[in-house]
Amino acid sequence: MNLIFFNTIALGDYLIHSKIIKDFKTKYNCNITAVCSEYNSRILKEQKHINKIIIYNKNWSFLKKLNCLIEILKNKYYVSAVFDCQKFSMFANLLLKSQFKRGNLVVKSKKFLFFDFSKFYPPKIFGNLLYDKYTIHLQRGDVEKPLYIPHTWKKLFSDFKLNSKKNDIYYFNPLKIENQNKFLLLKKLNIKKYILFHFDHKWNDVNDINTKLFENLINLQKKINKNILITSYRNKFLYFKNLKSKLNLIDPVKFNITIKNNKRIYLVNDPNLFLQERLVASSDYNISCHSGILVHGSGANNRKIIDILNDEEVNYQKCWAPRKNYNVVLKKEKENKIKINHIFNKIASIIIKD
Repeated sequence: MNLIFFNTIALGDYLIHSKIIKDFKTKYNCNITAVCSEYNSRILKEQKHINKIIIYNKNWSFLKKLNCLIEILKNKYYVSAVFDCQKFSMFANLLLKSQFKRGNLVVKSKKFLFFDFSKFYPPKIFGNLLYDKYTIHLQRGDVEKPLYIPHTWKKLFSDFKLNSKKNDIYYFNPLKIENQNKFLLLKKLNIKKYILFHFDHKWNDVNDINTKLFENLINLQKKINKNILITSYRNKFLYFKNLKSKLNLIDPVKFNITIKNNKRIYLVNDPNLFLQERLVASSDYNISCHSGILVHGSGANNRKIIDILNDEEVNYQKCWAPRKNYNVVLKKEKENKIKINHIFNKIASIIIKD
């Protein structure tokens, strides 16, 4: 029995259905093929229940995409599942032979003259050709009340009677890869309790971040009296370059420490995914602008989250975020960016109140 699934986009999109895939393996002992991005493959190659990984990149040449498609079509499948709603994935699913084909349609509200109507992607007529059963997700901007996406995936496969618990959705790092290195790092820093920030491109639009990020981190550390660990990966933005020049740096391979100040704020520079997941698993709070590794790493390990979001994306991101231990702080309200010191004051109040 063969199962193939497609998720060629973000890490979080895979993680929220990762347990479903494992449950298929547990019940049916099927051969599982994952069609995924190179980024997601770094996790999937360490998950022993995945038998085969086929990497797809939307920026490839036509010939490379064709070779990828030919590799997919070599086998017949019992179940195929398109989790990413991407053109290549849907096209491959249309062509491949599978007894059951599952996926989702995305719906967006439209208005024409005095009429309101729903526009589906792909259109329902194609959805019925692609899938024997599908679920419907709302597009960003149309979510008035959060719909928890993991539950829609569970309902989509309910006829397979998988042993899936309602709130047990993650199968991330069961082998606890990098756990020993995490302990060595924290021991070297003499740290037991800490909060974790992840800085990426989504922070770049925060008001005054280029000049005032470091001073706000210092003020936060004084208020909460906890160590602060920072992670980032190949971050080239000006705000981060300015911050990096002032931090205590840690090499995540050799654990060498470059001390630049006497503050209890440390940057773990470019950690691999599994070390970062292990740091997330031990942190008191994990703070990011909805970074997949932090949000879903926290959910997998029952850790507390502070998500820094624009007001118009809150309901949408709540569709994907864990339902417990989840807090939101706004970085923009309507058209007004919120000053960075107000953002950090909110972060401090959440942590202190706990």
